[in-house]
Amino acid sequence: MTEWEIKEHPDFFKDLDRLSTKDLEIFYKKKNKIKESPERQKHLSGGENCYREPITENIRLIYWIEGKAVWLLTIGKHKEAYKEYLKRLYSLRAKIK
Repeated sequence: MTEWEIKEHPDFFKDLDRLSTKDLEIFYKKKNKIKESPERQKHLSGGENCYREPITENIRLIYWIEGKAVWLLTIGKHKEAYKEYLKRLYSLRAKIK
């Protein structure tokens, strides 16, 4: 079994600040599920090894798998999260490589 390491994009914590307490509780539960099996959710087009995790009906968590690391890219309202994730993905890839 692969041991996954969770990492966060530098701007990810700004996203968390915008969430309600209830949404944060759901996020932390889902974060543990992602660490156990990050490839279980829907793969996103436009980003290689990118996946989305529904937090609520309108809140999405988007993450990227690189090696044994799961990078949490963005979390927020559906439209904003999808708009932001590609920018963060490309900036993160540039720093890593």
